[in-house]
Amino acid sequence: MKACIKYLSIVVAIIVLLLCIMRLHPYYRYAQPQDVVLEFLSLNNRKDTLKVAFIGDSWADYHYPYDSLLCSMLSKDGKMVSVKSKGNVGAKSKEIYERLSTTTNQILMWHPQYCVISAGINDAVAKLGKDYYVYHYQLILNHLIRLGIKPIVVEIPDVNYRAIANRESWTMRLRHLVSSLLTGSEIYGFESYRASLWSAVNHLEKEGKILYIPVSVWNAGGYLDDREFYQSDETHLNAKGYHLLDSCIASEIILDNKQMK
Repeated sequence: MKACIKYLSIVVAIIVLLLCIMRLHPYYRYAQPQDVVLEFLSLNNRKDTLKVAFIGDSWADYHYPYDSLLCSMLSKDGKMVSVKSKGNVGAKSKEIYERLSTTTNQILMWHPQYCVISAGINDAVAKLGKDYYVYHYQLILNHLIRLGIKPIVVEIPDVNYRAIANRESWTMRLRHLVSSLLTGSEIYGFESYRASLWSAVNHLEKEGKILYIPVSVWNAGGYLDDREFYQSDETHLNAKGYHLLDSCIASEIILDNKQMK
């Protein structure tokens, strides 16, 4: 009995120590809002070409080969269209926001009218918490809106998060388990992240400042029902999957353009 109490005390002490370290570690620290250089807003030549950017995590990075596909979907009315994708594999919302002033800034200087955002899978997998995710996502939206770019929010899709966890080392799994205790994140799933983001930004959608694409309108079943749209890792889209997603993005942009005329 005494041995059990001893081991339990050691485990509790380790967990408490890890929680304290996590609160102080830069990995979990919130980003500071960045200044937006409004002088950047020279909109020369934007009227002649519809420009769409796609930024965020690996879904944005892997979209690059399909930029021309989205272009063809948007150019049916004869207008010139250009699409550029810039993402980073494994990027979380904080990193995506911070990159707006560094590597992603180049794509913003291109003056797109719309910017598709893919973010959240990595936040949820790392159990960083819905508050962390929503805070940084709002910073991304505010940054784009102040630059005169309309954000297109792609809601976190369903992927095989269990397969992702199985590919992680035991130390990473332990860190994520402790993170879930600290942030109150579900072990598997994204529902709290989706609900919290929608609650925080739905007023922007109603005001016409953003476009919001729920996962239910393009791939409600996710990898469970529509594996033909996913790569073998059941985490990333294949060509069919991007065609499905891009058709939805194109429809939203075309409808938005008609409403603005």
